[in-house]
Amino acid sequence: MELLYILLAIIAYFLWRIYRQKEEEKEQIANEKFDTELEAKKKEEFNDYPHLIGNLEYTWLKLFGKVYIEKNIPHLKAAFLMYLKEANNTQLDMRVDRLFDGTWDLTEELLEHLGKYHECAKYEAEIAIITYWQTIAQEAESFTGKDFETIKQKFQSAPFTDIQKIPSWFPKKNNHPEKEFSFSDNKGNFPRESKGSPDVKKKLKALGL
Repeated sequence: MELLYILLAIIAYFLWRIYRQKEEEKEQIANEKFDTELEAKKKEEFNDYPHLIGNLEYTWLKLFGKVYIEKNIPHLKAAFLMYLKEANNTQLDMRVDRLFDGTWDLTEELLEHLGKYHECAKYEAEIAIITYWQTIAQEAESFTGKDFETIKQKFQSAPFTDIQKIPSWFPKKNNHPEKEFSFSDNKGNFPRESKGSPDVKKKLKALGL
């Protein structure tokens, strides 16, 4: 009789394993279907921003790629106001402000570079930029109470250095220079010194900034 119970237990175990395997396969198929449908939804909803799909989170595309466009909010102006907020309200020293200044100047350079040498749909570059500034503005909220060296070190890693990913999202035009846009100096420090972009400064001035 004991042998029978053991045999039944073994059969029950294998039946359970087969059932679980089938359930897991169903869950996997359902998940894959969901991911495929979500990706299709994103491509349909944001077909005006083909290079940002898969590179920016869906929520940021929803906000900056749809809501801002519908409400006619200038992305460049919004990004600059985020910069001003962080650069002028860190309650730290001027060295921190200079880090933000340098990062903003690189932002201007990058926008000009993308316009000249990369394939970008309308608003794509600015959506990428405002998303970047939104992210680092959130990170900067943790700066209070930290010394300059700690903050400087934070600038050498994500999300601050994530701006370096942006050029890779957009195909290069035939006139693209041999070397890609550089964000760091010869020693690898980020951000490198920059004078910004006169063209972008004109756009900001036209926006009242």
